[in-house]
Amino acid sequence: MLLITFKEMISNPIVILAIILAGCGVATTLLAKKITKTVRKTETISQDDKLLLGLKIAGLTAILLGFVCLFIWGAAGLK
Repeated sequence: MLLITFKEMISNPIVILAIILAGCGVATTLLAKKITKTVRKTETISQDDKLLLGLKIAGLTAILLGFVCLFIWGAAGLK
């Protein structure tokens, strides 16, 4: 059967991993500036700060890995 229920899909470990990765990536990307301000102990952060860029890249990479997990799961038809 091609159609699976939402409960079956969401209980798959690959889908759970993808949701966790995407959630952590979004959180890291959105909180990158606050984290950088806290670590640097300053109020102003330049846009080319290496920590800020590293956190944003790490967050976007986690989001990308989450989507890749979903694509692999969908393409392979894993259950």
